[in-house]
Formats: sequence, C-alpha cells, structure tokens
Amino acid sequence: MKELAVSYSDEKGQEIKLTASDIVEYISTDSSVTEKEVFAFLNMCKYLKLNPFLKEIYLIKYKDSPATFVISYQTLLKRAEENVNFDGYETEVKGEIPNMTATAIVYRKDRSYPVKITVNYREAVKTTMDRQTRELRPTNMWKSMPEWMLRKVALARALKEAFPSAVGNAQVSVSEIVDIDSDDKRVQEEIKEGDGQKAIDEMYGASEEEAKDRTCPELVSGKLKLYEILKEKKIDTIAKVKELLKSVFSDENWANIKKDVFEKMPDEKISKVIEYLKLPKE
Repeated sequence: MKELAVSYSDEKGQEIKLTASDIVEYISTDSSVTEKEVFAFLNMCKYLKLNPFLKEIYLIKYKDSPATFVISYQTLLKRAEENVNFDGYETEVKGEIPNMTATAIVYRKDRSYPVKITVNYREAVKTTMDRQTRELRPTNMWKSMPEWMLRKVALARALKEAFPSAVGNAQVSVSEIVDIDSDDKRVQEEIKEGDGQKAIDEMYGASEEEAKDRTCPELVSGKLKLYEILKEKKIDTIAKVKELLKSVFSDENWANIKKDVFEKMPDEKISKVIEYLKLPKE
C-alpha cells in the first residue's frame, strides 16, 4: 500500500497528520482495508476535520465486507451545537415497545421551519440473531435502554438533515463504539471465520429488516428465495438463466450476462423474476 498521508487542522486548530500506516495499524478494525478505502477515509477525515484518534470517526472493516465510515453521535451533536445557526432542539418519546416512537425537532436561526423527524422502534431497533433459538434479539444497548437509543436515532437523523455538511456522507453511530459487544465470543468467532457481515451485525447491530434478510431462515431475502427456486427448477446454467430473463424482461438485452447477474439486480426486478417463476406453466 502506498504511503498516503494528509495534514490538516481540526476544529480547535490542532494540527493533525494521518498516514495510511496509521489507519491500517491503529484505526481500521481489520488490516485487510484496501488502498482505495484508506484514501477515502483519509480525505473524509480531512474534509470533516475529524480526528480518529479521539474517537470522532471510525473505519469499520472486516475481511471481504466493504469499509464503512462511522462518526460518533456525540461528534454530530457537537458539530451542530457549534454551528452559528443552531437554535436548539426538542425530543419526545411516546408509546411502548414495539409501537414506541421518538420525535426530534431541530431549530435553525436561518430557517423559517424546523426539521422534524419521527422514528418508530420497529424501523430503528438493531438486532442480532440468537444462535440457539434462531430468533432475532435486540443488541445489548437496545435491550437495556430502548427509549434512550430511539431518542438518539431520531435526534441524529434530524441533526444530520438540519446540518448536512457537518458529517458529509458518513454514517452516524447512535451507540457509543466503546460500548459495543467487541468481547462477545460470537463476535470473535465470526471475525476469525472471516464472515465480516455477521461480525458487523453482531457488533453494531442490523436493522430488523436487514437482519431478517441476512440471517433468519424463516424470512429469507428476495435473492436467497430466488436461488432456492432456481435450484428447485434446475435453472443452473447461464444459458437457462438467459432464457428466463428474456421471458421476464423481453425488452432488454441479456446476451452478455455473468453468473453474478442476480447479485447486481435491483430488488424490484428480483421480485418480478420470482413472480414469473411462481406462475403456473401450461
């Protein structure tokens, strides 16, 4: 990897110099991070003037999974409060699980109307799958502090919409990274086995729908269901797949498809293929 480096001043004027070696050795959760990912992370830090050594921004990476840039909730809140147009916020949590909702309102001095965001528990709760029962369960922080976590999700979304330049396109972690289940034996097992997505789900949680799609056998995702049907109907060659796609999407050219055609296909098209395969054949 090239010895990439950036130099910049943070919000307090402190000089910061980051190198690719720093990122790989001390910041990234896995040394398999690519040169492109390191380059993007370095420039993200410089653009946002964030210091990864102060836990303001993280590079989450496991094996073959794409790198994710995550800033802390506290960083986002601090950036908003430091903006000259920041004029306070309000939050409110209503109801009980699973119908609990949280609303956040963020005010700006230079806007006539505030940003108001309402989030429901089902949409926001982060879950992992219990290996024994195969049931989805809330991550530790969502189990112990659901109202507080839901409130932070709503406020983070409202702050990010009200002050979009504060964090760029980085994700926002509403759970403190230092409190993740990094010592969980299941997490360590997944990391050792090289299953990056499962490790990330265990450590940071997946939304309910994401977790169902990836891990719950009773609620397989569209692509997994499609592969099951293809196997059942013995559509197991590129030629057979081409004929199938020509039948479903007659106005498109499928001459040069590859074996990963369904991995790159949008969910709505996947659904159409599944519907076609389920139709009774004469």
